[in-house]
Amino acid sequence: MPELEGLWLTNVTPFSSGGSIDYATYSRHVQWLAANGVKRMVPAGNTGEYASLDAAEVIRLTELTRENAPGAAVLTGVGGPVGQTVELTRAVIAAGADAVMIHHPVHTHAGHDGLADYFRRISEAAEGRTILYKRSHRVDDKLVLELLREGSAIGVKYAVNDLIAFRRAQVQLPEALWICGTAELWAPFFHLLGAVGFTSGLGNAAPHVAVAMEEALTENDLLRAMELRELVRDLEELRAEEDAAKNVPVIRSAMTLAGFDIGPPRPPLASLAASDDERVSRSWSSWCTAGLASE
Repeated sequence: MPELEGLWLTNVTPFSSGGSIDYATYSRHVQWLAANGVKRMVPAGNTGEYASLDAAEVIRLTELTRENAPGAAVLTGVGGPVGQTVELTRAVIAAGADAVMIHHPVHTHAGHDGLADYFRRISEAAEGRTILYKRSHRVDDKLVLELLREGSAIGVKYAVNDLIAFRRAQVQLPEALWICGTAELWAPFFHLLGAVGFTSGLGNAAPHVAVAMEEALTENDLLRAMELRELVRDLEELRAEEDAAKNVPVIRSAMTLAGFDIGPPRPPLASLAASDDERVSRSWSSWCTAGLASE
């Protein structure tokens, strides 16, 4: 396995005006990310609109990520019905993924035992190379620790901003891969409590911002980390508005400023209003002033 500690970039999926994936732009973007210091990529994550992709698209995105960033760790998002997810897991591993990230389950009535069986079946297909994606305490920390200890997962993308719960779980198994799943706004706090990496969406548009945060945390330069947190705060708070409905459209808007024509998101996501695009532009300008992006 490649080194998984540090920055995880969750790749945006470009679409044409007709809604099909623009694979040429995706390939060019992956090359650009790799050239700008991104070493871990997550195709088909939530920022990549996994719920709007079909299996063939996820496999192709995995192949292109591997081909265009041969030195990067590739952690493909998978999830959904267990049988389909097992098949997709095998396919993306064969396509070059180093591991899979199992999306937070959406099943309405699942409990501890059912979720344990679900995760174990997918893990078996991936030969244990799985990362759990925890977005609520419905995937409880007892289950997370159980799966980590038995080797059904190697780590967890912890996307619940409950620092007390996170630390309580982390100290029970500090050797596991604990990743902050709520990006640069929360990364410094999770780092202090034992996280060894963080995910980023804004890095799609401004990889130097995300890489600078990675470097600051690696060096335990918390003053620099908090300066960077303040630099991205307005954009990250915009992403959280309307129950995070703006999360992905904000990043897509920023990518146009970076020179990537990636089209609108697929429904049910929608492009930003003009006033929100202006807020993205103001954040972008502040990053340019700080020398972390280019006009």
